[in-house]
Amino acid sequence: MVTIQKIRDRINQSKWTQMYVRFACLQGIVIIVLQAVIAYYNTKQLNKGLEPKAIEIYNLDSNETIDINRAIDRLKRIKWENIAFIGFQCWFVAMSFDATVYQNAAEVLALAVMNFACAIFAALEVVDGKRWLTILTNVKVKHNVLLDITAIQTAYKVEIGLSVCVALFAIVFAYMSYAVTKEFGWKIYKKIGADISIQRMYRTVQFFVLALKIDIFIEFLVSVFYLIQFALKQGFHTWHLFLFIVITALMLPMLYFGRYAVASENPYQMMIFVFFQVCIVIQLVLIGIEAMQPGDYWYIWICFVILGGILAIVSAVLGLVCMTHFGKGLKPYIQRGENKEKITDNTQKNDQSWTIDEE
Repeated sequence: MVTIQKIRDRINQSKWTQMYVRFACLQGIVIIVLQAVIAYYNTKQLNKGLEPKAIEIYNLDSNETIDINRAIDRLKRIKWENIAFIGFQCWFVAMSFDATVYQNAAEVLALAVMNFACAIFAALEVVDGKRWLTILTNVKVKHNVLLDITAIQTAYKVEIGLSVCVALFAIVFAYMSYAVTKEFGWKIYKKIGADISIQRMYRTVQFFVLALKIDIFIEFLVSVFYLIQFALKQGFHTWHLFLFIVITALMLPMLYFGRYAVASENPYQMMIFVFFQVCIVIQLVLIGIEAMQPGDYWYIWICFVILGGILAIVSAVLGLVCMTHFGKGLKPYIQRGENKEKITDNTQKNDQSWTIDEE
């Protein structure tokens, strides 16, 4: 069971675990602040010459009108993108604590990889911001209108700073992750033992549980974001939107169900989980097709949709692989809560019980 004392002990276990958690918190604070600033200035730009009455007097041609309306729509939805990044950083910090407390080497490595992915997304923010800044600048210069673009210029500069910060954080965090992973790897060996087959099966389940934790953020985020940003605007007039609502409502319970299925080694429950992940893949494919609007590609949104689809496939595949290990002696090592206590009582003589999520 996780206690405050256990959290303190695990964080203060070594200088590397202390630095790892502190650096994750520092990264979260810096990036959240920068994302909030970007959201503020991009939203502020809407009231700086982009009001409907102001646009009417600009005498724009049809192509320019389309471009500036797309820019306005982009600025309106930018806050959701920034909220997503802020949410990611909160999740990232929480996962850093989780990886440290549960000494999960696979989770540490996954967070390092996702940090580099975040750096790529930050670079895409710069590319996207430059695109809309160029459109507004061209309109201002060509038609000599009183269009104040100071706000979006400031946002663009902050986006560049954000991109640099995230890249630096990713590099330093990768080094710390390497040091922490070596430390956790030895502790896993001491607790699991030298049985290679058990270690391999344990690693597979560990990655499966990790995939579920990532799905909590990515899959659920994409589904909820789609319903808020797109479905509410379009209205619920098609069958697939009602299907999306059902899938989104079941998503978090089914992720927990997947964790329960692997712990109980129940193949029927695991097949239900895998089928649900296939439904999520189909949902994300439909969302991705809708996102591919010619001339108005929302790069970061498309990347999130693709990432969600990849993670859903990975979760399903790992679930199937875990199912092939059922009944081969791994069950005592992957329990938690009451089930763990029962198995601990039965195996107290050899003192080998351990869990992926709790000790």
